Amino acid sequence: MRGTNKYSVVCLFFISNVLFSLGVKCGGVLSAPYGNFSSPNFPGLYPYDTECTWLIVVTEGSSALLTFDHFDLEYHNSCDYDYLKIYNGFSEDEGNLLGKFCGKSSPPQFTSSWHVMSIIFHSDKHVASQGFSAAYQKGWNRFYGDQAFQLTYVCGGVLTGLSGMITSPHYPENYPNNAECCWIIRAVPNSIIKLVFADFQMENNEGCNFDYVAVYDGPTMGDMHLSHYCGNMKPPDIVSSTHELLVMFKSDFNIGGRGFKAYFFSGTEATVSWLQPPMKRNKIHRLGGERRGEKRQMRS
Repeated sequence: MRGTNKYSVVCLFFISNVLFSLGVKCGGVLSAPYGNFSSPNFPGLYPYDTECTWLIVVTEGSSALLTFDHFDLEYHNSCDYDYLKIYNGFSEDEGNLLGKFCGKSSPPQFTSSWHVMSIIFHSDKHVASQGFSAAYQKGWNRFYGDQAFQLTYVCGGVLTGLSGMITSPHYPENYPNNAECCWIIRAVPNSIIKLVFADFQMENNEGCNFDYVAVYDGPTMGDMHLSHYCGNMKPPDIVSSTHELLVMFKSDFNIGGRGFKAYFFSGTEATVSWLQPPMKRNKIHRLGGERRGEKRQMRS
């Protein structure tokens, strides 16, 4: 789909999606460089039994940046009643799911890894709330005339899909200086997460304390810490000991690289052991062999 132009994407979206739900007009294609959208009737209560799909399509070579100004949806532990789903690309592929949200806590800022992002709002037949208001903008361009031109980026977030992909900002172009991104991968309880790096190129130094990726066996930096990774060698595959994993990317003020691309999978120990993206298999490095909070020795 990366070779598909913006107008083809728009046509495909209108052919494959219905923009009306029980007489409520909502959703659509958002193709301007920036804009706003909200749940039906916002700031009033959203209607019952409604589903809306927005497709953000920006210029090829750009990313879509999404932020929330207000968020109030009926709460449920698994967000099964009223919810908002955010996808990195098209919503037809659940592997593109960045997160599913409900309640009063706003989702984090998101950036797509290419020029398309999908957002689905769903309400059931009971209990309505105020809904949400969001803003989007085109994040960056590879070239402006004959010069590279870079705009503000957003990265990180909470990822709740069964599988998905994370990349450094602007990947496969060089990542920006002074960047810091944190992804919390959150699977269902009693499952584990496998993280597989498909590409890795960052500034190298002996202590990996300039530009690096660090992984924690849990949702915070207080959980067990696997050593920083830098340079051109892909980290080993990582399998968590719990249903949450924190991935942190950080760059300093100079010298960059292509960055990284990684895939994650969640499930039981038996299922994640054989799941791999289309790439050479790496040796698995299993977490959980040390007490939480105990740091492993940094590799040189």
